[in-house]
Amino acid sequence: MQDKRAKEFLTKLAAGIRSAAIGERSVLIVGFSGGRDSLALLSGLAELAGAGKLPAFTLAAAHYHHNLRGADADGDQQFCRAWCARRQIPFYTARSAQLAPGQPNLEQRARAARYAWMAELRQQLVNEGYAPVWLLTAHHQEDQAETLLLHLLRGSGGAGLCGMRAASGYLLRPLLDTPRADIMAYLTARGLCWREDASNQSTDYTRNYVRREVMPRLKKINPQINAKLAQTAHIQAAVEDLLAAVTHDKMRRAEQSSGQVKYPWAELAAEPVAIRRRLVRAMWCAVKKQNVCSLEFARVEEVLRLPQGGNLHLTGGVEAKREGTLLVMVEQPSEALALRRNKSRSGQNKQR
Repeated sequence: MQDKRAKEFLTKLAAGIRSAAIGERSVLIVGFSGGRDSLALLSGLAELAGAGKLPAFTLAAAHYHHNLRGADADGDQQFCRAWCARRQIPFYTARSAQLAPGQPNLEQRARAARYAWMAELRQQLVNEGYAPVWLLTAHHQEDQAETLLLHLLRGSGGAGLCGMRAASGYLLRPLLDTPRADIMAYLTARGLCWREDASNQSTDYTRNYVRREVMPRLKKINPQINAKLAQTAHIQAAVEDLLAAVTHDKMRRAEQSSGQVKYPWAELAAEPVAIRRRLVRAMWCAVKKQNVCSLEFARVEEVLRLPQGGNLHLTGGVEAKREGTLLVMVEQPSEALALRRNKSRSGQNKQR
């Protein structure tokens, strides 16, 4: 049974790599913590490449020392370096100088710092002439289920209910459809040992609480909860892609100039509500020149309720206003934004 699941692990991993159309000159950088998931990913890729079952890519590992767990974190770094050295896998590592225990939102800060460093490492290799360069993480089916549930609990639209994507730009998650049981079977079959992060046992972190307290209770309702939530994310991703394509097509009607976007109000109002909301968010992204919109749902709804001549100040220093037959979004000059903030603070001080 273990051997069968280990083979299934390798089969799914190979399929995940092939779906990304990775060629022979590619560089694959695996985020390597030393934990079981990233160890299985790195080992599995090395095994598949060595057996000629995947293109002859260059495999490397990247380990980020968050500087939060003292000697344990030092041990993780040493383990990863030694593991890669024995297998002649290029190893890159860095240590955080910004993170410290007790900081607010430490989980998010640590993740952001880790991903930022990996992105810098990737760009460094691209600048040195390596291309294409991919970043790989070992997120699996249970991670996907937890992510979907967390997004739902925090309040999310369609994009959030997609969970994580198997491919997002240069970031790949080839194990996203793989159950943790298959990962464990592979590690057992290969006799591999890994590092345990004691902080993963703490339910002080939201994701750990969901993993250790919430998911076991949901499994009593449906033992296949992880697979079902991951399936829901997969279904929603297809819907999201369709709506994104429709929105992209509709945005051709927008008149765009530097720091300003205009859209015919009557045409916006005639669209189904899902498209209206997406168009508002797309306009904001176009003004800010960003791919990700940080507008809250309530603010989007306020924009759609704007009366003739009305205006709203939105996240990121963007103003939305109805001018004649148009909805206009414009980025406010930094001087005007500073003046508005000062007025707001002055009003708050008077109230006190």
